[in-house]
Amino acid sequence: MARRTREEAEQTRQALLSTALKLFSQQGIAATTLKQVAQEAGVTHGALYWHFRNRADLLQQIHHEFMLPFESQFLEQRQAVQQDALAALELYFLGVLGEFRRNAQAQQLYRVFYLQPTPVPDLASVQADIDGNRQLWLEQLKFFLKQARKQKQIRKKTVPVELADAIQRVLDGLLAHWLCQASDVDLRAQGKTLFGLIRDGLPQK
Repeated sequence: MARRTREEAEQTRQALLSTALKLFSQQGIAATTLKQVAQEAGVTHGALYWHFRNRADLLQQIHHEFMLPFESQFLEQRQAVQQDALAALELYFLGVLGEFRRNAQAQQLYRVFYLQPTPVPDLASVQADIDGNRQLWLEQLKFFLKQARKQKQIRKKTVPVELADAIQRVLDGLLAHWLCQASDVDLRAQGKTLFGLIRDGLPQK
């Protein structure tokens, strides 16, 4: 039997990661076995264990392998914030939603790691990273709001962390509802309406 090349091994690993993410998203973590993942990916059970020690290791590698759109959208709007912070915040907010609408893997990733109603033992090894990401997204929102305060778009006494937390909850709730309902509603359009309400409710200078 010929030995696999590194490229072939990496292709198998990527196939297992993508397949596992899809199954975890569709069936839930507890209901998905490694045997199912291997079968769906078209590889042997042993091949899966060559790449991953157990389900927790597989989840950890999935979390590290795939990206959510928050960071890319933040970087895209970092320069725009100097001209109009609230406009840049809206573009960030809508850009994140637009990427989720287009990217099935982002939807699966968010559903598996960020919509768990109760703690999942197999996620223990990545829980610190999950919490860290949520804090990072909060910091990104705070950045826009601090700039908005400097530009006198909102009151000087406004506490950016409180507003950022509220906007993050709105964003999280919108994503959760859309993902759980498997809705055909235009997520970005829905987000635009919600952000308009948020912006109108911001404490003005």
